Amino acid sequence: MSDLRQRLIQAGWGQGVILDPSPFAPAKAIGFLVLNQTCDCINPDFEKEPHLELLPLERLEDSPDSKLKNGQNPRKIHFQIQENGQDIWVAAKVTDILHLERTVEQVNLEFATSYSLSATSLDDLVRWRAQRYLRAAFPDTFEKAFRSLAKGFGKLVIRHEAFIDSLLLSLSPFEEITDGETYELQLRLMVAPTVTGQPAVVKELHGVARAIEELFASSPWFDAPKCKITGLDEMTLWDARKFVDFTRYDHLSFGKEDEA
Repeated sequence: MSDLRQRLIQAGWGQGVILDPSPFAPAKAIGFLVLNQTCDCINPDFEKEPHLELLPLERLEDSPDSKLKNGQNPRKIHFQIQENGQDIWVAAKVTDILHLERTVEQVNLEFATSYSLSATSLDDLVRWRAQRYLRAAFPDTFEKAFRSLAKGFGKLVIRHEAFIDSLLLSLSPFEEITDGETYELQLRLMVAPTVTGQPAVVKELHGVARAIEELFASSPWFDAPKCKITGLDEMTLWDARKFVDFTRYDHLSFGKEDEA
């Protein structure tokens, strides 16, 4: 079995390699990217690691959709890989992931040697894959309350996204509420120290924070909502535990169709 592990290592198996699509479907895929961690790809014990998780990649003939870049959508993604050293855009879907049974024949699968991706792109891709399960699941009543505010909120954030690193949200209670009850909501627009050192930008972001407070206050579901600008170097881990990530909130969770 150790001989098999060594053969897999020598063959170049690892997270992020792209397999030739010939043995697989769908036919549109130009390659299948291996999502498993490298240690799992080369594990000689097929009972412990029985499958390869393969992400089909389809070449984008048109420009990438901005809503699908940077892992914003948990179901679909547009990202760059290299073809013979030149950048190209590809599309992938979580629902298309293929689980291939690992056998000794794994060593005979061929790589699509003309395709590769950078370590940074691979990190982003793995993070996108993990976020499908790690992103916060909000109470249904919060989703219902936010639905009417989502469009306005999105416009405020997107307009200033170049300065905002991430969004953190604190919701109390973090559970379903009934008519007549309200949520206490706090939002933090997290910014890099380089942003806090720009008074004009900070002033503009404070205006955004006030607009967000007014937006949430217009809903009867929220009681005195608060939104603040906070530097990444100012929040402690202890404070961060009071918040959940709201950066990649998924509009599909709020009952809207996927426009992308």
